[in-house]
Amino acid sequence: MKYSFVNREKELNFLKDKYSSGSSELIIIYGRRRVGKTELIKQSLANTQCRTLYFLGELQKEKQLTSLYSRIAGLTLNDEFIQNNPQNNWHALLDYLTRIMEDGSTVLVFDELPFIYKSNPNFISILQFFWDEKWKDMDIKLILCGSSISMMQRIALSYSSPIYGRRTGQIHLHPLSFLNFRELFSNWMYEDIVDAYATLGGIPRYAQEFDSRKSFHENILNALLDKDAFLYKEAEFLLMEELRDFTNYFSILKAVAMGKNTFSNISNFSGIAPNKLYAYISRLVELNILRRDIPVTVPKEKSTRVGNYVLHDYFFRFWFRYIYPNSSLIEIGRSDIVLSLIKGDFNRYLGPVFEDIASELLQNCSISGKFPLFTKWGKWWHKDKEIDIVALNELSTDIIFCECKWQNKMVDKKLIMDLMEKSDHVIWRNKERTDHYAVVSKSGFTKAAIRFAKDHNVYIFTLNDLVPPNDNGIIR
Repeated sequence: MKYSFVNREKELNFLKDKYSSGSSELIIIYGRRRVGKTELIKQSLANTQCRTLYFLGELQKEKQLTSLYSRIAGLTLNDEFIQNNPQNNWHALLDYLTRIMEDGSTVLVFDELPFIYKSNPNFISILQFFWDEKWKDMDIKLILCGSSISMMQRIALSYSSPIYGRRTGQIHLHPLSFLNFRELFSNWMYEDIVDAYATLGGIPRYAQEFDSRKSFHENILNALLDKDAFLYKEAEFLLMEELRDFTNYFSILKAVAMGKNTFSNISNFSGIAPNKLYAYISRLVELNILRRDIPVTVPKEKSTRVGNYVLHDYFFRFWFRYIYPNSSLIEIGRSDIVLSLIKGDFNRYLGPVFEDIASELLQNCSISGKFPLFTKWGKWWHKDKEIDIVALNELSTDIIFCECKWQNKMVDKKLIMDLMEKSDHVIWRNKERTDHYAVVSKSGFTKAAIRFAKDHNVYIFTLNDLVPPNDNGIIR
């Protein structure tokens, strides 16, 4: 599929404001690979009046890299001297560029910063020197961008970094939300878009591997179940960039993908002792690969006692549930068997993803005033009872309980009645709160459910009710 740049208005406006600030700016941009950081930078520079210098990091020795950047600068600035006389070290190159940048406003970009750092770990200290001694008093916009989240945190954001305390802004670029992701598949029906979102995880680059003219299952076969396909080994390559001791990390992620969500269950499934497991899990949470859910009504001071771990990144969730465990079948060309396994399990897999999508859409409704404002969103469970979405407002004492059903049959009134019964078990300001109820259904509601919901002031929605029209005014 042809690449399409969507959304990112907030980040674009932030960068454009920085470009026109009239003062020096040091901006850190980071996020997982393929999320669209480089494209964001290029889009932000498209109409700027600033002089721009863009350097892409590569794993080369310092002399080779500064020589390459000298030629790029010469071509960009139409400067024959530096083009024909490449500088052979960082100090010489940056000193020459500084003299050029003294006149007018300049955006200076170092993309894939970790690659430059690996070629010369002193590079960050060199940047610190030029920032402190020269650039901070000039109209220079220095952008440092990288995909290795752990390394970007260490070399650019942490207290130990030479440039700590000098940044004037940062962007942690996240995957696209469902509403923005759907713009990449504007000619698909919403059910197919949900399938794609649950598989690709809102990553724009991955959407390019899908052909919008083909069915979802055809795309799965071509883009993920082919051993030569780009996405087949993608999760493995991403983890190799961020982590060591792959065996233990892979065991943990496979455990969570297969529904082992508690600390003890993950330990039992992976065979990793509890006293060692915590460090592994903390690292995965730090990288936004895992997240820890706690019941929304549990106070922060008690949150360490409960919690379920889930794969936060949908692409990793899909990959570790279906690709990694079945790689032997894919390697011998039996992708048909794997696809059959996916078809049989996919609705079950989609359930929690649909809950996240519904939560995103309901939050939009809450903010836009379609029902009361709720300021804290999450899930709730206790013993054998669970509610998919619970949101509350500490000031108004409003609380809403919501069930989400991704199934090929209409929701009947019994589900609504069960939801109302379960809400009585939720302990949160019970004597003063105002209860609200909602149900989101893939396939709609029976007449009895509609009548019951009307009589008891229950909000009922399908995706069509929650998803606003796209740019063509169409709800798909």
